[in-house]
Amino acid sequence: MLKYFLVIATVSCLTACGQTNSNNQSNNKSDTAPSLTKDKQMDTAFFWKIMDYAFAKAQFDNKLKEQAILDQLTKLTPDQIQQFEIIFQQMNQKASTWNNFAAHTIIEGGSSDDTYYYFRCWLISLGQKNFDETLKDPDYLASLDIPINKKYGYGEVIFEELIPMSDKAYSIVTGKQTEDETFPRAFVQKKGLFYDSNTDMKGKEWTDEDLPKIAPKLYKKFNKN
Repeated sequence: MLKYFLVIATVSCLTACGQTNSNNQSNNKSDTAPSLTKDKQMDTAFFWKIMDYAFAKAQFDNKLKEQAILDQLTKLTPDQIQQFEIIFQQMNQKASTWNNFAAHTIIEGGSSDDTYYYFRCWLISLGQKNFDETLKDPDYLASLDIPINKKYGYGEVIFEELIPMSDKAYSIVTGKQTEDETFPRAFVQKKGLFYDSNTDMKGKEWTDEDLPKIAPKLYKKFNKN
């Protein structure tokens, strides 16, 4: 009987340990640097692997996040870096919604074409889950520990460092110091896929009076009036 009990206990322990290890591996996926072989094409899934990895490594520290992304991009081929820029521009356009514009206005107490573009870059840099959840409901951002500017009290939600990132990586990988039409930003502009500021916004236009209804939790968190 004792022998039977010991066997059951051992099996149960091994099963539990296996499940624990499996869970740990699943939770730490974003902590592992992604790898793309030179014969593979950059796609949306790998784009988000880079963003997920950078956010897991740096969270809201823009300097660390910038370096983490750049480190990954410089491992790619020139063609893969160009494709990364195309996907970045697509995500930038996808994030251009009236609801996201409202979220940015609430968090920073105002917005403009340029700062809203920097906000969309920041949103992309948070990784796929945070990006997708915010597109579903901008109030999701209230659940994140967004850094607060101690002097002025607004949320720090810009990451303009992402804009020239592909060109920086391309210059490092190719050794080119002078930009030409092969550089990622010029490359996508030539293809008509350039969506910097002044991007058309999707969704329903709002007035300031609508902001508490669009994202009530976010409004309560950042509106100090």
